[in-house]
Amino acid sequence: MGSAHYSVKNEPSERTIYLRMEGFFEEGEMKEFVRLLLEETASYGGQPHLVLADMRGMQISSLDVSKILGDGIGEARKQGVACCAHLTSSTVLKMQMARLAREHAHGDDVTVNVSTLEEAQKVLAEARLWMGEESPKPPSP
Repeated sequence: MGSAHYSVKNEPSERTIYLRMEGFFEEGEMKEFVRLLLEETASYGGQPHLVLADMRGMQISSLDVSKILGDGIGEARKQGVACCAHLTSSTVLKMQMARLAREHAHGDDVTVNVSTLEEAQKVLAEARLWMGEESPKPPSP
């Protein structure tokens, strides 16, 4: 078993799926992660939505595991991901993720690499504007 830790959280009011990935992923862990991602992506019914992928602390994956993630990225893009802010702390991981996105987005790469959580939030706020969405409203009391 790998040392992977991950979460997938959907905030429909923001039209945003928040991903957190840390550690080293084995095939089974990545398959479960991708299943959760695609389940949340499908909830938008093909409509545009956003992803914040926080991959700080994630380790480089094997080719087999990378393929599983790449296939998931490609499927998510087909289901309406309009912008994905990738937050990484490793240059090598950033390059690996960029390659996966390029290979599986088929000329429609919507990835924006960011260095901080604040930068990611800004990128997503700008994406909501060009999607015609307002910035998220605070929850009602």
